[in-house]
Amino acid sequence: MKKRNALPHHRLKYSILFFSTILLLGNACTSTSRQQLIDHVYVIKKSIRSPEDIVGINDSLVVPYVYTNTISLATLPVSEKKQKFFDMMLPAVLVAKTNLDLTRKEVEALSKKKKLSSSDKAFLSRLMKKFKTTNIRELNVRMHTFPVSIVLAQAAIESGWGTSRFFLEGNNPFGIWSFDPKHNRIAASSTRDGTKVYLRKFSNLEQAIDAYYVMLATRQPFAAFRKARLKTNNPDTLIQSLKMYSERRESYINDLALLMRTSHLNHYDSCKLIPGYLRTKQKPNIAAF
Repeated sequence: MKKRNALPHHRLKYSILFFSTILLLGNACTSTSRQQLIDHVYVIKKSIRSPEDIVGINDSLVVPYVYTNTISLATLPVSEKKQKFFDMMLPAVLVAKTNLDLTRKEVEALSKKKKLSSSDKAFLSRLMKKFKTTNIRELNVRMHTFPVSIVLAQAAIESGWGTSRFFLEGNNPFGIWSFDPKHNRIAASSTRDGTKVYLRKFSNLEQAIDAYYVMLATRQPFAAFRKARLKTNNPDTLIQSLKMYSERRESYINDLALLMRTSHLNHYDSCKLIPGYLRTKQKPNIAAF
């Protein structure tokens, strides 16, 4: 009898990916996780009770877990603590980034239409309000994303590797301030020039990362960063335009560069969500920021 040929390499790769995805979905269907559509991405919302609940990332294709709470990793050995932190953050970063990238493509498509429908206009109006502009060309500029390595490095520094009170109590890894009494927020223990300071409190990590992208896209201190990211995607070059993020200025940039280099964060810049979790045919619902 003639032997059957082995599966071609590319078919074998996607067969393995398919069954791996099925296995991961099975593991996700527990009492502490649930699937939900966030804009363009079907995410798996998951709570954390111990570090073991954080799913390790060992591939460039990532399952979109969005953790609804955080826990302290302070008791773990340093190397394990850092890896668990990145494993916890990366899926939510990719969800927020992917949603922004796909929504920007829709904006680009609408900018080329000769006549917009009422739903098109409403869609753009919500986005323009969120990104604080009235110009579709500027909206496109503000929605540009940047390498994941920068996001992870800032989250690690700003949250003290996930140990800050605002990270643990408010899912706020970037120390994003709140100036709006309508925000869900937490009061800081210190004041600034005698004025009470508040920081944002988020429902999950993806929501915090989306707010971080909007902050960098809209606030004046980051105008230089917005211009730079249109010219290059090089993380080492881009972080030079983030001096205004911290009062430490140059020292902050040096710390970012060191962390990115020693933690090999460029490895994560090629990571993407598993395509099967994406929905691209319909316009997403833009939540108010």
